Amino acid sequence: MSSIKVFLCVLLASFGLCLTANGQPQCDVTYFLTVSEGDDLLRTVEASSMTVEIEMSLSSTSFEVDSVRGLAIDPVNGLFYMLGIGTVPPNPPSATPILFYYDPVGLFVSPVGSTLLDFNDLAFLPSGEIRAITNPLANGSANYCELSLFTGGPIDLCNFPVADSGESIGIDGNGQLYRASGGGAFDSRLQAPNPNGADPCDVVTVTIPPELISEPVRTITWWEDEGAFVWVAGDAARSIYLLDTSGIATLIGNADHDINGLAIVTLSTPCPPGGDQFIRGDCNLDLGVNVADAVFLLSSLFVPGSSPLGCRDTGDVNDDGGVNVADAVFLLSGLFVPGALPVPFPSVVDGCGSDPTDDGLDCLTTGCP
Repeated sequence: MSSIKVFLCVLLASFGLCLTANGQPQCDVTYFLTVSEGDDLLRTVEASSMTVEIEMSLSSTSFEVDSVRGLAIDPVNGLFYMLGIGTVPPNPPSATPILFYYDPVGLFVSPVGSTLLDFNDLAFLPSGEIRAITNPLANGSANYCELSLFTGGPIDLCNFPVADSGESIGIDGNGQLYRASGGGAFDSRLQAPNPNGADPCDVVTVTIPPELISEPVRTITWWEDEGAFVWVAGDAARSIYLLDTSGIATLIGNADHDINGLAIVTLSTPCPPGGDQFIRGDCNLDLGVNVADAVFLLSSLFVPGSSPLGCRDTGDVNDDGGVNVADAVFLLSGLFVPGALPVPFPSVVDGCGSDPTDDGLDCLTTGCP
């Protein structure tokens, strides 16, 4: 298990998640890790419900964090890197821009060093090199830089000649740079790599929906499993969108706190209980599974006037989300063909259980207690 998953498993154990399954079916759960310019908190947000499950302060006796912008996970070592405004004793009281990281295994925060420039967001290349973009500089541009993971200092790579508030970068799974900007002097925009460009700052603008253009952008993050970006808007509703590289956006939720940096992790955890209890293949609801259940299933499908399935989940023997003749064949093979695929959870071997698959099948009656 990666260090990221170890960290979340430790923290989420108190919520009954990420426990040893002992044969219980596993469900993938995605979490957004978020930081805000307005405080020093790292939040763990369950992505489907936008529920904040954990809040933890990033400040310590050796490093006082006042504000956080940008959050990215090192793909090589699993450390959480962030841009902060903070102080490190024995430095003077005035806060400085600092690159720092959180170790999810050792459970400690450590400053790397001053970034010198006022950076607003960061992202990792798949190789483990970190990239960052500044807020608008005095000349109106934004610098795109590599940051040293040893000193925090920047190495200038190129610059975007026209910058605005909300400067953010996202790097896709192929290492391609995308830039989001706007909401201050200019409308928000997404810019993609120019295939004929001379450097990473040579970009082309992607057409995005009006609802994204008209509101400030706070941050973007590549979501590999979805093949798209998470776009956090700075509107009053704190809207969060899934935005693909062609510019198609889908609203996926609203946050209850300001977000200026976001990273994504997905874990496998025991599926939560829910729904009616049943045994897959127990079509006649007698708490056993045998040839009579296959006959009952085929009759319900093809014999007019036969009793319908009281629990359609029991008839979805192969767990493909439908009930048809393939399920009867699957059941009979499991009963009589050596080496056939076993019936998915909850089978007669498992006993009564809830369906881990959200397939829309109902269970009006059941033989289970």
